[in-house]
Amino acid sequence: MNKQPELTARTRQNIIDAFWSIYKEKTIDKITVSEITRITGNNRATFYHYFRDVYEVLETIEEELMTIVHKEIQGILNNEQFQEISRDSDVLYAISIPIFKEHGEKIFTLLDKNGNSKFKNKFRESIHTMLIKFWNVPQNTEYEDYLLEYAYSAMIGLMSKWYRSKEEMSDADFFKMAQGLIANGMIGFLTK
Repeated sequence: MNKQPELTARTRQNIIDAFWSIYKEKTIDKITVSEITRITGNNRATFYHYFRDVYEVLETIEEELMTIVHKEIQGILNNEQFQEISRDSDVLYAISIPIFKEHGEKIFTLLDKNGNSKFKNKFRESIHTMLIKFWNVPQNTEYEDYLLEYAYSAMIGLMSKWYRSKEEMSDADFFKMAQGLIANGMIGFLTK
């Protein structure tokens, strides 16, 4: 039995994992191949067998995350049960929270100020597409770009704050607050 493909996949994943452990703490321009190989116990030649440079490792992580998130979102949007329910902020956050909880570390690290702008734009477009389908936004809706950007910014901002402050608010309390803000805006939320 040939274990080479398993070993190859594991070595590649070890490099990705080592890179990620560093990237969570440092900007990419400060990460070296030597740091990664020190963590993995491999030599530089092994790193270069799998990746051109540290930027390619980051691109791999971004692409894998986008594929997973896109597949999860599409799975929800294409589900027959989803087709039958009303589409309001309750449902939007109900389907979003599990995705953001499961992949939060990567999503919010990659969307942070040190994240790659190409990834940020791809992620934004993916969420915009989800929002269009979710709310059945008609083509040529007036100010569509502004509406989508408002919904995206509010959603990502709230989710990011909640993710980074896990101890402050339960899932249920966050969900209730997010619903109130979406339904009534900040003034409506404050005056309720």
